[in-house]
Amino acid sequence: MQRFSRVVGVFAILALWISAVAPVSAASISGSYFGNTWAYTDQPVAAGQISRTWMWGPSANSSSLLEPYAESPDGQRTVQYFDKTRMEITHPDGDASSIWYVTNGLLAEELITGRLQLGDTQFEQHDPAAVNVAGDANDPNGPTYATFNPLMGYGAIPSGWIITQTLDRTGHVGADTNLASYNVTAQNVGAPTNHNVASVFWDFMNSSGTVFNSDGSYGTAPLFQNPFYATGYPLTEAYWTNVLVGGAQKQVLVQVFERRVLTYTPSNPDGWKVEAGNVGQHYYSWRYGVLGKTVTANPNPPAAWTPPVVETPPPSNGGNGDGPTGDVNCSDFATHAAAQQWFIDHGGSPSNNVSNLDRDHNGIACESLP
Repeated sequence: MQRFSRVVGVFAILALWISAVAPVSAASISGSYFGNTWAYTDQPVAAGQISRTWMWGPSANSSSLLEPYAESPDGQRTVQYFDKTRMEITHPDGDASSIWYVTNGLLAEELITGRLQLGDTQFEQHDPAAVNVAGDANDPNGPTYATFNPLMGYGAIPSGWIITQTLDRTGHVGADTNLASYNVTAQNVGAPTNHNVASVFWDFMNSSGTVFNSDGSYGTAPLFQNPFYATGYPLTEAYWTNVLVGGAQKQVLVQVFERRVLTYTPSNPDGWKVEAGNVGQHYYSWRYGVLGKTVTANPNPPAAWTPPVVETPPPSNGGNGDGPTGDVNCSDFATHAAAQQWFIDHGGSPSNNVSNLDRDHNGIACESLP
């Protein structure tokens, strides 16, 4: 009984520590460069136009911050954290039309190596992060970034081979031939890191879908103009593992890249089988919690971004008539998608709760509707 009480106490302290260093939730996205980058892939998800993984998250998780970086003006670069990663502008005088003007940080690489990057060639060495790479944060058996550290030096699975390799938290690599039924293969993509990419991830990195354009319109286009933009190059091979997700055990394929962790869960619904891990959350807690770095707010942050409004007729209630106008309630809409589209079209955002349709201020209207 005493041992159980000590364990409960440890988890309680851990929960308090995480809450103390956790970034602000549902913060406004800072400025048009970050806003347009987020909106391209994630506005369609927020608006209910498509059901697929978030690439950044429903909203920003922090305000605009400054972090040390030697090559940036005054040795500080502007960053903002999201569930999945961190956006950053390292060279504000660079080509703003380039997709690389806004980058998402090499966070997974820092977590797996323990090397905190402070400049192009400046690093601060720490232990690799003992933080779960996927699934529930309190899963005692799931692999961590530290688990994956030695796997960076393992050879690549031959291109074309079906991936049946397994991994546990201790770093033990095994094989389960039953996993061949998923027919996920290793693909040589010419990565300079000398690792191959799981076929399900490579398909996703080269996929097209619904995107949100900077003029406020939706269209169909590649999700990533460069397949490595969001992820970076692979740092390890892909491994099957078992993790807790919402308290339930799931079999998941995990691969660590420079910028992201991608997971493949065959039991998930379409659109969510491949997901981006919560690397932004993991890194923020590691940097500002474990390492104890100081959070520095940007004293001159850009104005909060709001999506451009295109004047279109509001969606109808159930498909007939002109739909609701003026001040509306969730009961005026037949579906969540219709409510979300009306909300976005009228300037709704996490910081602009139009007609009180977004009561928890996460940018998603009328979540109770079908």
